[in-house]
Amino acid sequence: MRNTKKLMMMFLAGTLVLFSSCDKDKEPEVIDVERHYDMVYMLGAAADGHWDSADPLPMTATSDKDVFVHELDLVRSAENKLLKFSVDVNTWDKAHFLVPALESMVEGQSYAFLKEGVNQLAETSEEKDGVGNLRDHFFGMAEGTSGRYKLELNPIKLTLTATKLSSLDDPEIIEWVEGNLYLVGDAAPSGWEIANPTPMVRNENVHTYEGALNAGEFKIATIFDWGGDFYRPAVDKTEISSSGIADGTVVCWKEDAEAGHADHKWKVTEAGKYRLILDTETLTLKVEWLVE
Repeated sequence: MRNTKKLMMMFLAGTLVLFSSCDKDKEPEVIDVERHYDMVYMLGAAADGHWDSADPLPMTATSDKDVFVHELDLVRSAENKLLKFSVDVNTWDKAHFLVPALESMVEGQSYAFLKEGVNQLAETSEEKDGVGNLRDHFFGMAEGTSGRYKLELNPIKLTLTATKLSSLDDPEIIEWVEGNLYLVGDAAPSGWEIANPTPMVRNENVHTYEGALNAGEFKIATIFDWGGDFYRPAVDKTEISSSGIADGTVVCWKEDAEAGHADHKWKVTEAGKYRLILDTETLTLKVEWLVE
């Protein structure tokens, strides 16, 4: 019996030495701790005006700790930057965003079309992708798909499931055409909506707008982007009224303080119906008063 115990102790000791010698060169095992998020947030034109990642719109948590839901109207627009998501509340350079997967992006645009069913997401942040490489991408709607939707987002699986609850009409959208010009400002019918401005009619280098103008200011856009070039009065706040225009001299530049290019705008002092004729070759604007 004593010999048997001795043999067993020798066997166990040898086994421990064997395991110790086999494992001594191995890296410590890394245990993947289960990860969950307390909340997921929405940003964009469809998120009730929440564009700032420091003030996003929260979704609703569910009994499944990895699924967050929200019901909302998603209506196609010219800019189509309706929704993207974040998993934290922070400044844009520190927040962690969930955006459409790169392969689903519409070529040349900053959005992907949301589809019914499962949409794949991707993570992006300056921490992950590097300074200057943050993907500012959104979900938008294809023509004819506007409606009320239920969204279910899983930040662990990186999926966004969209269920259409009812349909909504698409609004009339002004499509950008290269070479055409557009009014933007509170004097224009479309207001300051750069993604859906008021178009002029083009005839070679002459662009005409005939219609209502409100009392207020406007400038003339070349693209649907505030960073683009605008046709402007040479003198800021040049007045337009029933008497015509005080000075028809026009310049074309993007706002650049260092270059001395200020954000000049025309000022309409009397609301009414006007005819505006802009010649981009002679850089002149003619104004005709039509009716009050």
